[in-house]
Amino acid sequence: MLKKTIMVLAAAAMLAGFTACSSVETAPQLNNLRLTENPNATSIAHLNGQVWGVYFLNLLPVFTGNTAKIGQCVVFRDTVKIENATRMITKKAASLDATSITDLTSCRSDFWIFPFTVKTIDISGNAVK
Repeated sequence: MLKKTIMVLAAAAMLAGFTACSSVETAPQLNNLRLTENPNATSIAHLNGQVWGVYFLNLLPVFTGNTAKIGQCVVFRDTVKIENATRMITKKAASLDATSITDLTSCRSDFWIFPFTVKTIDISGNAVK
């Protein structure tokens, strides 16, 4: 029984290593609509980011999203934090030549798959210039 459990956990860890634990999606097609009420601002795109990770007993990070290299995972580093998600989405906005982000919102959620917890942060905002 223990051998099967260890095999399942090892397979899950390998699978997680091949998945993107962090991502930023960009929606630049705005159909000539404004994302801000400021008449002098130019709307660039709507951005949505996500960072998630798996923690052992809600304390020890097993693998989490790499917010410095989007689309990759890191091992034993706690990166599922609002600060890191905000840094990730503002970096993407800056790469699109945005000067500000409007309507920035975030949501944090956790769920248990005993003895593990999956923590997720979703963040979104509008990139404007």
